[in-house]
Amino acid sequence: MAFVEYADPVWQIVMRTVSLKAGPRLLVEAFRDATRGGQQTVLYRPRHMCIPQAYWGDAGNAVLSNEGSLVSVTEGRQLAINSVTNGLTLGAGDLISLATGDYRSLHRIQTGGVAASSSISVTVEPPVPGYIAAGAVVKFKDPELNMRVVPGSFSIPDELMPVASFTLVEVPK
Repeated sequence: MAFVEYADPVWQIVMRTVSLKAGPRLLVEAFRDATRGGQQTVLYRPRHMCIPQAYWGDAGNAVLSNEGSLVSVTEGRQLAINSVTNGLTLGAGDLISLATGDYRSLHRIQTGGVAASSSISVTVEPPVPGYIAAGAVVKFKDPELNMRVVPGSFSIPDELMPVASFTLVEVPK
């Protein structure tokens, strides 16, 4: 069976909570209501990969305090970034985010490197969308992505200590 994708790839994440006591359940229900059934954009920050692997166990490393500036994108995936601290190390699997105004995108490093002369070049997936322009802010610590709840995906069973789940999908703004 053949399959052709006609749109740009987007991040889609299935979220699942731990078993919820009464207080946290109310907070999750308030979040559900605030998303207005997928009409309100939420800011997603992946907690499982909030800093590059080279800094695991050293989240306060000064090299992560600078945000970079996107100089150029070649063939949609090769990024030239400047205004970074020399020695910044990015490797395959690390996450970074790009922001132009309120527009955000999230990318996984495919080919990384070590910053020298205040710049670094990396290859990423997925390709950088057209709404991200040169001069975009590049975050190496606590990357961010604009997302919305997929309508109808929110589930909180009516039981003691329920587990809530919902699906987030990437949106530009």
